[in-house]
Amino acid sequence: MPTADSKRIALDWTKAHDVIPLERQLNDTMPQIIAAKRSLCAGSGKGSDFMGWVHWVEDHAPKLLTDVKTLSERIASHSDALVVVGIGGSLLGTKAVYEALTHSFAIANPTQFQRRPVLFWAGHHVATDELNELLDVLDQFSPSLLVVSKSGTTTEPALAFRVLKQYLDDRFGAREASARIFAITDPESGTLLKLSQTHGYPALSIPRNIGGRYSIFTAVGLLPLAVAGINVNEFLEGARQARLDAVGEKNEAPESNPALCYAAIRNALYKEGYKIEALCHWTPKLRAVGEWWKQLFGESDGKGNTGLFPASAQFTTDLHSMGQYFQEGERHLFATHLRVLDESSLSRGAQKRKIRIPQAGLADGFDYLTGQNLEQVQHEAISGTSLAHADGGVPTLIWDIPELSPFWLGYWLYMNMFACGVGGLARGVNPFDQPGVEAYKTNMFALLGKPDLAEQTVQIRARLERGQRLRSLGLTQKR
Repeated sequence: MPTADSKRIALDWTKAHDVIPLERQLNDTMPQIIAAKRSLCAGSGKGSDFMGWVHWVEDHAPKLLTDVKTLSERIASHSDALVVVGIGGSLLGTKAVYEALTHSFAIANPTQFQRRPVLFWAGHHVATDELNELLDVLDQFSPSLLVVSKSGTTTEPALAFRVLKQYLDDRFGAREASARIFAITDPESGTLLKLSQTHGYPALSIPRNIGGRYSIFTAVGLLPLAVAGINVNEFLEGARQARLDAVGEKNEAPESNPALCYAAIRNALYKEGYKIEALCHWTPKLRAVGEWWKQLFGESDGKGNTGLFPASAQFTTDLHSMGQYFQEGERHLFATHLRVLDESSLSRGAQKRKIRIPQAGLADGFDYLTGQNLEQVQHEAISGTSLAHADGGVPTLIWDIPELSPFWLGYWLYMNMFACGVGGLARGVNPFDQPGVEAYKTNMFALLGKPDLAEQTVQIRARLERGQRLRSLGLTQKR
Protein backbone atom coordinates (compact mmCIF):
# COMPACT_ATOMS: atom_id res chain seq x y z
CA MET A 1 0.00 0.00 0.00
CA PRO A 2 1.33 3.49 -0.77
CA THR A 3 2.56 5.50 2.19
CA ALA A 4 3.25 9.15 2.72
CA ASP A 5 6.98 8.33 2.75
CA SER A 6 7.10 6.65 -0.65
CA LYS A 7 4.74 8.99 -2.55
CA ARG A 8 3.26 12.37 -1.79
CA ILE A 9 0.37 14.56 -2.78
CA ALA A 10 1.58 18.03 -3.71
CA LEU A 11 -0.10 21.38 -4.33
CA ASP A 12 1.81 23.45 -6.89
CA TRP A 13 0.78 27.12 -6.81
CA THR A 14 3.59 28.50 -8.96
CA LYS A 15 1.23 29.54 -11.74
CA ALA A 16 -1.03 31.30 -9.24
CA HIS A 17 1.87 33.28 -7.81
CA ASP A 18 2.96 34.22 -11.34
CA VAL A 19 -0.37 36.03 -11.81
CA ILE A 20 -0.95 37.41 -8.31
CA PRO A 21 2.12 37.65 -6.01
CA LEU A 22 0.66 35.59 -3.17
CA GLU A 23 3.52 35.33 -0.70
CA ARG A 24 2.65 38.61 1.02
CA GLN A 25 -1.05 37.71 1.09
CA LEU A 26 -0.25 34.31 2.57
CA ASN A 27 1.85 35.92 5.28
CA ASP A 28 -1.15 38.10 6.13
CA THR A 29 -3.66 35.24 5.87
CA MET A 30 -1.83 32.43 7.69
CA PRO A 31 -2.48 33.68 11.26
CA GLN A 32 -6.24 33.46 10.65
CA ILE A 33 -5.83 30.08 8.94
CA ILE A 34 -3.80 28.67 11.84
CA ALA A 35 -6.27 30.01 14.40
CA ALA A 36 -9.13 28.42 12.42
CA LYS A 37 -7.25 25.13 12.20
CA ARG A 38 -6.72 25.03 15.96
CA SER A 39 -10.39 25.85 16.54
CA LEU A 40 -11.45 23.09 14.16
CA CYS A 41 -9.20 20.53 15.84
CA ALA A 42 -10.49 21.55 19.26
CA GLY A 43 -14.11 21.32 18.11
CA SER A 44 -14.85 24.94 18.97
CA GLY A 45 -16.19 27.95 17.14
CA LYS A 46 -18.97 28.30 14.58
CA GLY A 47 -20.57 24.99 13.68
CA SER A 48 -18.91 23.09 16.51
CA ASP A 49 -21.89 20.71 16.70
CA PHE A 50 -20.87 19.34 13.27
CA MET A 51 -17.11 18.98 13.63
CA GLY A 52 -17.23 15.29 14.54
CA TRP A 53 -15.72 14.28 11.19
CA VAL A 54 -12.33 15.85 12.01
CA HIS A 55 -11.18 13.05 14.33
CA TRP A 56 -13.74 10.42 13.27
CA VAL A 57 -11.36 8.70 10.85
CA GLU A 58 -8.93 8.05 13.70
CA ASP A 59 -11.16 7.59 16.73
CA HIS A 60 -14.30 5.85 15.44
CA ALA A 61 -14.26 4.77 11.80
CA PRO A 62 -11.92 1.74 12.27
CA LYS A 63 -14.38 0.26 14.78
CA LEU A 64 -17.13 0.47 12.15
CA LEU A 65 -15.32 -1.72 9.63
CA THR A 66 -16.47 -5.02 11.19
CA ASP A 67 -20.14 -4.07 10.84
CA VAL A 68 -19.49 -2.74 7.33
CA LYS A 69 -17.84 -6.00 6.26
CA THR A 70 -20.62 -8.16 7.71
CA LEU A 71 -23.42 -6.19 6.08
CA SER A 72 -21.63 -5.76 2.75
CA GLU A 73 -21.03 -9.50 2.49
CA ARG A 74 -24.69 -10.13 3.28
CA ILE A 75 -25.79 -7.81 0.48
CA ALA A 76 -23.30 -9.23 -2.01
CA SER A 77 -24.35 -12.79 -1.20
CA HIS A 78 -27.81 -12.34 -2.77
CA SER A 79 -27.55 -9.25 -4.98
CA ASP A 80 -25.55 -8.38 -8.08
CA ALA A 81 -26.70 -4.74 -7.98
CA LEU A 82 -27.21 -2.20 -5.20
CA VAL A 83 -29.24 0.96 -5.70
CA VAL A 84 -27.96 3.73 -3.42
CA VAL A 85 -30.89 6.05 -2.69
CA GLY A 86 -29.83 9.49 -1.48
CA ILE A 87 -29.03 13.05 -2.42
CA GLY A 88 -26.20 15.47 -1.76
CA GLY A 89 -23.75 14.20 0.83
CA SER A 90 -25.69 10.97 1.16
CA LEU A 91 -24.65 9.99 -2.34
CA LEU A 92 -22.04 12.24 -3.99
CA GLY A 93 -18.96 11.01 -2.14
CA THR A 94 -19.81 7.37 -2.73
CA LYS A 95 -20.45 8.00 -6.42
CA ALA A 96 -17.18 9.92 -6.73
CA VAL A 97 -15.02 7.14 -5.28
CA TYR A 98 -16.93 4.36 -7.04
CA GLU A 99 -16.61 5.90 -10.50
CA ALA A 100 -12.95 6.75 -9.97
CA LEU A 101 -11.97 3.24 -8.90
CA THR A 102 -14.11 0.90 -10.98
CA HIS A 103 -14.27 0.06 -14.68
CA SER A 104 -15.92 2.90 -16.60
CA PHE A 105 -18.03 0.46 -18.61
CA ALA A 106 -18.79 -2.15 -15.98
CA ILE A 107 -22.48 -1.99 -16.80
CA ALA A 108 -21.75 -3.26 -20.33
CA ASN A 109 -20.50 -6.56 -18.94
CA PRO A 110 -20.67 -6.70 -15.12
CA THR A 111 -19.43 -10.30 -14.98
CA GLN A 112 -16.24 -9.55 -16.90
CA PHE A 113 -15.47 -6.01 -15.77
CA GLN A 114 -16.81 -6.01 -12.22
CA ARG A 115 -16.62 -8.89 -9.77
CA ARG A 116 -18.86 -7.36 -7.13
CA PRO A 117 -22.36 -5.86 -7.26
CA VAL A 118 -22.79 -2.89 -9.57
CA LEU A 119 -23.90 0.35 -7.92
CA PHE A 120 -26.79 2.39 -9.28
CA TRP A 121 -28.06 5.74 -8.01
CA ALA A 122 -31.54 7.06 -7.24
CA GLY A 123 -33.19 9.73 -5.14
CA HIS A 124 -30.96 12.56 -6.35
CA HIS A 125 -33.61 14.08 -8.64
CA VAL A 126 -37.34 14.02 -9.35
CA ALA A 127 -36.98 13.21 -13.05
CA THR A 128 -39.48 10.74 -14.47
CA ASP A 129 -37.36 9.59 -17.40
CA GLU A 130 -34.25 8.36 -15.59
CA LEU A 131 -36.11 6.67 -12.74
CA ASN A 132 -38.28 4.75 -15.19
CA GLU A 133 -35.20 3.71 -17.15
CA LEU A 134 -33.48 2.57 -13.96
CA LEU A 135 -36.41 0.23 -13.35
CA ASP A 136 -35.89 -1.15 -16.86
CA VAL A 137 -32.23 -1.91 -16.13
CA LEU A 138 -32.94 -3.46 -12.72
CA ASP A 139 -34.96 -6.18 -14.45
CA GLN A 140 -31.58 -7.59 -15.60
CA PHE A 141 -30.28 -7.85 -12.03
CA SER A 142 -31.16 -9.20 -8.62
CA PRO A 143 -31.02 -5.87 -6.77
CA SER A 144 -31.05 -4.54 -3.23
CA LEU A 145 -31.67 -0.99 -1.98
CA LEU A 146 -29.58 1.11 0.39
CA VAL A 147 -31.49 4.18 1.57
CA VAL A 148 -29.24 6.91 2.98
CA SER A 149 -30.89 9.80 4.82
CA LYS A 150 -30.53 11.23 8.30
CA SER A 151 -34.21 12.05 8.57
CA GLY A 152 -35.96 10.03 5.90
CA THR A 153 -38.05 13.07 5.03
CA THR A 154 -35.97 14.57 2.21
CA THR A 155 -38.31 14.67 -0.77
CA GLU A 156 -36.19 13.25 -3.59
CA PRO A 157 -34.90 10.09 -1.85
CA ALA A 158 -38.18 9.54 -0.02
CA LEU A 159 -40.15 9.44 -3.29
CA ALA A 160 -37.54 7.30 -5.04
CA PHE A 161 -37.64 4.87 -2.12
CA ARG A 162 -41.41 4.58 -2.44
CA VAL A 163 -41.14 3.75 -6.14
CA LEU A 164 -38.27 1.29 -5.70
CA LYS A 165 -39.81 -0.43 -2.70
CA GLN A 166 -42.99 -0.98 -4.71
CA TYR A 167 -40.84 -2.38 -7.52
CA LEU A 168 -39.24 -4.88 -5.13
CA ASP A 169 -42.61 -5.77 -3.59
CA ASP A 170 -44.11 -6.46 -7.00
CA ARG A 171 -41.13 -8.46 -8.21
CA PHE A 172 -40.11 -10.46 -5.12
CA GLY A 173 -43.05 -10.22 -2.74
CA ALA A 174 -43.16 -8.10 0.41
CA ARG A 175 -41.19 -10.52 2.60
CA GLU A 176 -38.28 -10.99 0.19
CA ALA A 177 -38.32 -7.28 -0.66
CA SER A 178 -37.83 -6.37 3.01
CA ALA A 179 -34.75 -8.60 3.10
CA ARG A 180 -33.29 -6.55 0.25
CA ILE A 181 -33.67 -3.12 1.87
CA PHE A 182 -30.97 -1.55 4.05
CA ALA A 183 -30.66 1.89 5.62
CA ILE A 184 -28.12 4.39 6.90
CA THR A 185 -29.75 7.01 9.08
CA ASP A 186 -29.84 8.89 12.37
CA PRO A 187 -29.02 6.62 15.32
CA GLU A 188 -31.74 7.93 17.62
CA SER A 189 -34.72 9.38 15.77
CA GLY A 190 -36.30 10.17 12.43
CA THR A 191 -38.70 8.69 9.91
CA LEU A 192 -36.20 6.36 8.25
CA LEU A 193 -35.06 4.95 11.60
CA LYS A 194 -38.70 4.22 12.51
CA LEU A 195 -39.31 2.58 9.14
CA SER A 196 -36.21 0.42 9.61
CA GLN A 197 -37.34 -0.67 13.05
CA THR A 198 -40.90 -1.34 11.90
CA HIS A 199 -39.99 -3.34 8.79
CA GLY A 200 -36.77 -4.92 10.04
CA TYR A 201 -34.41 -3.19 7.62
CA PRO A 202 -30.80 -3.56 8.84
CA ALA A 203 -29.47 -0.09 9.56
CA LEU A 204 -26.15 1.61 10.24
CA SER A 205 -25.85 5.10 11.69
CA ILE A 206 -24.83 8.54 10.50
CA PRO A 207 -23.19 10.25 13.50
CA ARG A 208 -25.24 13.19 14.68
CA ASN A 209 -22.21 15.48 14.78
CA ILE A 210 -21.26 14.89 11.12
CA GLY A 211 -23.05 16.67 8.28
CA GLY A 212 -23.82 15.02 4.94
CA ARG A 213 -21.07 16.60 2.85
CA TYR A 214 -18.47 15.55 5.44
CA SER A 215 -19.79 11.98 5.80
CA ILE A 216 -17.90 9.98 3.15
CA PHE A 217 -15.76 8.21 5.79
CA THR A 218 -18.78 7.09 7.82
CA ALA A 219 -21.09 4.20 6.94
CA VAL A 220 -22.57 6.54 4.30
CA GLY A 221 -19.57 5.87 2.08
CA LEU A 222 -17.91 2.83 3.60
CA LEU A 223 -20.86 0.41 3.30
CA PRO A 224 -21.77 0.85 -0.39
CA LEU A 225 -18.10 1.08 -1.40
CA ALA A 226 -17.39 -2.16 0.44
CA VAL A 227 -20.34 -3.79 -1.33
CA ALA A 228 -18.78 -2.73 -4.64
CA GLY A 229 -15.45 -4.29 -3.71
CA ILE A 230 -13.53 -1.07 -3.00
CA ASN A 231 -10.80 -1.55 -0.39
CA VAL A 232 -12.33 0.58 2.35
CA ASN A 233 -9.52 -0.21 4.79
CA GLU A 234 -7.05 1.42 2.41
CA PHE A 235 -9.49 4.26 1.69
CA LEU A 236 -9.82 4.98 5.39
CA GLU A 237 -6.08 4.68 5.93
CA GLY A 238 -5.52 7.43 3.36
CA ALA A 239 -7.89 9.71 5.26
CA ARG A 240 -6.20 8.88 8.56
CA GLN A 241 -2.80 9.79 7.10
CA ALA A 242 -4.22 13.05 5.71
CA ARG A 243 -5.59 13.89 9.13
CA LEU A 244 -2.21 13.30 10.77
CA ASP A 245 -0.55 15.53 8.20
CA ALA A 246 -3.16 18.28 8.53
CA VAL A 247 -3.71 18.56 12.30
CA GLY A 248 -0.17 18.27 13.65
CA GLU A 249 0.65 21.18 15.98
CA LYS A 250 4.21 21.41 14.59
CA ASN A 251 3.05 21.39 10.97
CA GLU A 252 1.40 24.73 10.32
CA ALA A 253 3.53 26.09 7.48
CA PRO A 254 2.01 26.30 3.99
CA GLU A 255 5.14 24.68 2.53
CA SER A 256 4.49 21.44 4.45
CA ASN A 257 0.73 21.41 5.01
CA PRO A 258 -1.15 21.38 1.67
CA ALA A 259 -4.57 21.56 3.36
CA LEU A 260 -3.71 24.81 5.13
CA CYS A 261 -1.92 26.13 2.05
CA TYR A 262 -4.99 25.47 -0.13
CA ALA A 263 -7.33 27.13 2.37
CA ALA A 264 -5.07 30.19 2.59
CA ILE A 265 -4.67 30.55 -1.18
CA ARG A 266 -8.42 30.26 -1.80
CA ASN A 267 -9.14 32.99 0.75
CA ALA A 268 -6.34 35.20 -0.55
CA LEU A 269 -7.53 34.93 -4.16
CA TYR A 270 -11.09 35.65 -3.08
CA LYS A 271 -9.90 38.86 -1.41
CA GLU A 272 -8.12 39.76 -4.65
CA GLY A 273 -11.42 39.68 -6.53
CA TYR A 274 -11.43 36.13 -7.88
CA LYS A 275 -14.98 34.89 -7.29
CA ILE A 276 -15.02 31.52 -9.11
CA GLU A 277 -12.86 28.45 -8.67
CA ALA A 278 -12.94 25.86 -11.43
CA LEU A 279 -11.81 22.35 -10.51
CA CYS A 280 -10.33 20.96 -13.73
CA HIS A 281 -10.08 17.17 -13.85
CA TRP A 282 -8.35 15.43 -16.74
CA THR A 283 -10.12 12.08 -16.83
CA PRO A 284 -13.85 11.35 -17.03
CA LYS A 285 -13.35 8.97 -14.10
CA LEU A 286 -13.02 12.04 -11.85
CA ARG A 287 -16.17 13.79 -13.07
CA ALA A 288 -18.12 12.71 -9.99
CA VAL A 289 -15.24 13.85 -7.77
CA GLY A 290 -15.89 17.30 -9.21
CA GLU A 291 -19.56 17.02 -8.23
CA TRP A 292 -18.63 16.01 -4.67
CA TRP A 293 -16.17 18.91 -4.46
CA LYS A 294 -18.76 21.41 -5.70
CA GLN A 295 -21.20 20.46 -2.97
CA LEU A 296 -18.49 20.49 -0.30
CA PHE A 297 -17.34 24.02 -1.04
CA GLY A 298 -20.64 25.40 -2.37
CA GLU A 299 -22.69 24.60 0.72
CA SER A 300 -19.83 25.44 3.07
CA ASP A 301 -18.60 28.72 1.55
CA GLY A 302 -21.79 30.33 0.24
CA LYS A 303 -22.97 32.30 3.27
CA GLY A 304 -24.10 35.89 3.76
CA ASN A 305 -23.87 36.71 0.05
CA THR A 306 -20.16 35.86 0.09
CA GLY A 307 -17.95 32.97 -0.97
CA LEU A 308 -16.23 31.48 -3.99
CA PHE A 309 -18.49 29.86 -6.58
CA PRO A 310 -17.24 26.29 -7.21
CA ALA A 311 -17.40 25.10 -10.81
CA SER A 312 -15.83 22.13 -12.56
CA ALA A 313 -14.49 21.35 -16.01
CA GLN A 314 -13.53 18.13 -17.80
CA PHE A 315 -10.30 18.66 -19.71
CA THR A 316 -9.19 18.29 -22.41
CA THR A 317 -12.85 17.97 -23.50
CA ASP A 318 -13.95 21.33 -22.13
CA LEU A 319 -10.91 23.10 -23.56
CA HIS A 320 -12.79 22.76 -26.86
CA SER A 321 -15.85 24.46 -25.40
CA MET A 322 -14.81 26.57 -22.39
CA GLY A 323 -11.12 27.02 -23.18
CA GLN A 324 -11.70 30.34 -24.91
CA TYR A 325 -13.45 31.73 -21.85
CA PHE A 326 -10.71 30.51 -19.52
CA GLN A 327 -8.13 32.21 -21.72
CA GLU A 328 -9.80 35.51 -22.56
CA GLY A 329 -13.00 35.84 -20.54
CA GLU A 330 -13.53 38.05 -17.51
CA ARG A 331 -10.70 37.69 -14.99
CA HIS A 332 -12.82 36.59 -12.05
CA LEU A 333 -11.92 32.91 -11.94
CA PHE A 334 -8.97 30.75 -11.03
CA ALA A 335 -8.33 27.12 -11.93
CA THR A 336 -7.38 24.18 -9.75
CA HIS A 337 -6.20 21.16 -11.74
CA LEU A 338 -6.14 17.50 -10.69
CA ARG A 339 -3.15 15.71 -12.21
CA VAL A 340 -2.88 11.94 -11.69
CA LEU A 341 0.81 11.19 -12.00
CA ASP A 342 0.50 7.45 -12.67
CA GLU A 343 -2.67 7.08 -14.72
CA SER A 344 -3.73 3.65 -15.89
CA SER A 345 -6.92 1.79 -16.72
CA LEU A 346 -8.52 -1.21 -15.12
CA SER A 347 -9.04 -4.57 -16.78
CA ARG A 348 -11.55 -6.80 -15.05
CA GLY A 349 -11.21 -4.58 -12.00
CA ALA A 350 -7.58 -5.39 -11.21
CA GLN A 351 -4.88 -5.28 -13.90
CA LYS A 352 -3.38 -1.86 -14.63
CA ARG A 353 -2.84 -0.96 -18.28
CA LYS A 354 -1.23 1.86 -20.24
CA ILE A 355 -1.73 2.91 -23.87
CA ARG A 356 1.18 3.45 -26.24
CA ILE A 357 0.46 5.48 -29.35
CA PRO A 358 0.82 3.14 -32.37
CA GLN A 359 2.13 3.83 -35.85
CA ALA A 360 -1.21 2.73 -37.31
CA GLY A 361 -0.15 3.45 -40.90
CA LEU A 362 -1.75 6.92 -41.00
CA ALA A 363 -0.24 9.97 -42.65
CA ASP A 364 -1.88 12.34 -40.17
CA GLY A 365 1.14 14.32 -38.97
CA PHE A 366 1.36 12.63 -35.57
CA ASP A 367 4.17 10.15 -36.26
CA TYR A 368 6.42 12.09 -33.88
CA LEU A 369 4.29 10.75 -31.01
CA THR A 370 4.56 7.10 -32.01
CA GLY A 371 5.61 4.96 -29.08
CA GLN A 372 4.84 7.52 -26.40
CA ASN A 373 2.40 6.79 -23.58
CA LEU A 374 -0.94 8.58 -23.91
CA GLU A 375 -0.45 9.52 -20.27
CA GLN A 376 2.58 11.63 -21.24
CA VAL A 377 0.50 13.51 -23.79
CA GLN A 378 -1.97 14.34 -21.06
CA HIS A 379 0.71 15.55 -18.67
CA GLU A 380 2.15 17.87 -21.29
CA ALA A 381 -1.37 19.10 -22.03
CA ILE A 382 -1.81 19.96 -18.34
CA SER A 383 1.50 21.81 -18.24
CA GLY A 384 0.80 23.68 -21.47
CA THR A 385 -2.70 24.62 -20.38
CA SER A 386 -1.67 25.88 -16.95
CA LEU A 387 1.07 27.99 -18.55
CA ALA A 388 -1.29 29.42 -21.17
CA HIS A 389 -3.93 30.25 -18.56
CA ALA A 390 -1.38 31.91 -16.30
CA ASP A 391 -0.16 33.97 -19.26
CA GLY A 392 -3.81 34.96 -19.79
CA GLY A 393 -4.15 36.12 -16.18
CA VAL A 394 -5.80 33.03 -14.68
CA PRO A 395 -4.19 31.96 -11.39
CA THR A 396 -3.67 28.21 -11.59
CA LEU A 397 -3.10 25.57 -8.91
CA ILE A 398 -2.18 21.94 -9.61
CA TRP A 399 -2.85 19.04 -7.28
CA ASP A 400 -0.46 16.18 -8.04
CA ILE A 401 -2.06 12.88 -6.99
CA PRO A 402 0.29 9.87 -7.18
CA GLU A 403 -2.36 7.50 -8.56
CA LEU A 404 -6.06 6.74 -8.49
CA SER A 405 -6.22 4.33 -5.57
CA PRO A 406 -8.37 4.06 -2.44
CA PHE A 407 -5.50 5.38 -0.31
CA TRP A 408 -4.81 8.51 -2.32
CA LEU A 409 -8.46 9.30 -2.96
CA GLY A 410 -9.13 9.01 0.77
CA TYR A 411 -6.17 11.27 1.42
CA TRP A 412 -7.22 13.94 -1.10
CA LEU A 413 -10.88 13.96 -0.08
CA TYR A 414 -10.04 14.41 3.60
CA MET A 415 -7.55 17.18 2.83
CA ASN A 416 -10.22 19.08 0.91
CA MET A 417 -12.70 18.66 3.76
CA PHE A 418 -10.12 20.00 6.20
CA ALA A 419 -9.21 22.92 3.93
CA CYS A 420 -12.89 23.72 3.46
CA GLY A 421 -13.57 23.79 7.20
CA VAL A 422 -10.48 25.85 7.98
CA GLY A 423 -11.03 28.32 5.15
CA GLY A 424 -14.64 28.95 6.12
CA LEU A 425 -13.85 29.50 9.78
CA ALA A 426 -11.01 31.85 8.84
CA ARG A 427 -13.45 33.90 6.74
CA GLY A 428 -15.86 34.08 9.66
CA VAL A 429 -18.64 31.88 8.25
CA ASN A 430 -20.09 28.62 9.55
CA PRO A 431 -18.88 26.02 7.02
CA PHE A 432 -21.08 23.27 8.48
CA ASP A 433 -24.63 24.53 8.02
CA GLN A 434 -26.74 25.25 4.91
CA PRO A 435 -29.67 27.46 5.94
CA GLY A 436 -30.26 28.65 2.37
CA VAL A 437 -31.18 25.15 1.22
CA GLU A 438 -34.41 25.28 3.20
CA ALA A 439 -35.94 28.11 1.14
CA TYR A 440 -36.67 26.03 -1.94
CA LYS A 441 -37.90 23.14 0.19
CA THR A 442 -40.53 25.27 1.92
CA ASN A 443 -41.82 26.59 -1.41
CA MET A 444 -41.90 23.12 -2.96
CA PHE A 445 -43.71 21.55 -0.01
CA ALA A 446 -46.28 24.34 -0.05
CA LEU A 447 -46.91 23.92 -3.79
CA LEU A 448 -47.28 20.17 -3.35
CA GLY A 449 -50.01 20.73 -0.77
CA LYS A 450 -48.32 19.83 2.50
CA PRO A 451 -51.11 20.23 5.08
CA ASP A 452 -49.27 22.47 7.56
CA LEU A 453 -48.30 24.95 4.82
CA ALA A 454 -51.78 25.76 3.48
CA GLU A 455 -51.44 29.51 4.07
CA GLN A 456 -48.05 29.66 2.34
CA THR A 457 -49.52 27.69 -0.58
CA VAL A 458 -52.03 30.43 -1.35
CA GLN A 459 -49.41 33.17 -1.10
CA ILE A 460 -46.84 31.36 -3.23
CA ARG A 461 -49.31 30.48 -5.97
CA ALA A 462 -50.46 34.10 -6.12
CA ARG A 463 -46.86 35.25 -6.49
CA LEU A 464 -46.21 32.71 -9.24
CA GLU A 465 -49.29 33.80 -11.20
CA ARG A 466 -48.20 37.43 -11.02
CA GLY A 467 -44.72 36.36 -12.05
CA GLN A 468 -45.98 34.95 -15.37
CA ARG A 469 -46.87 38.38 -16.78
CA LEU A 470 -43.52 38.67 -18.61
CA ARG A 471 -43.00 35.91 -21.16
CA SER A 472 -41.73 35.43 -24.70
CA LEU A 473 -43.69 32.77 -26.55
CA GLY A 474 -42.42 30.66 -29.42
CA LEU A 475 -44.46 29.65 -32.43
CA THR A 476 -47.21 27.09 -32.05
CA GLN A 477 -46.32 23.75 -33.65
CA LYS A 478 -48.19 23.27 -36.90
CA ARG A 479 -49.90 19.93 -37.45
